Amino acid sequence: MRTSKVRIAIIAALVVAGVGRAADQTVAVYVDGKLLKCTPAAIVRDGVTYVPLRAAADAVKGEVTWQPKAQMAVVCRGGQCVPIKKSQCIEVGGSLLVPLKIVGTALKCGVRWDAKSKSVRLSTKE
Repeated sequence: MRTSKVRIAIIAALVVAGVGRAADQTVAVYVDGKLLKCTPAAIVRDGVTYVPLRAAADAVKGEVTWQPKAQMAVVCRGGQCVPIKKSQCIEVGGSLLVPLKIVGTALKCGVRWDAKSKSVRLSTKE
């Protein structure tokens, strides 16, 4: 009985610590056919593609404002704006990475996965 409790405690600790989660994968992101170069690199975590906030906004010719009290960024492009809460993002190396699909879709950009090249294609001409 004691052994079972110890095993359960170890498994719970590993789950809480994130051990067993798939490693982040870097992924190429193309905006209108041009490779988005950014630091840190775009990654896929748990099936979601994340890109650095500023790089994503610049790539679609958008503007970013930070609202510190609300802990959220607002990205605007061509009259369309999308609020992104910090809780929706991840931090990598001190940079805030945002879910690409949320930003792209809200700003009327096409977003699709290219299985052949294992990359994400973003189109601002949609």
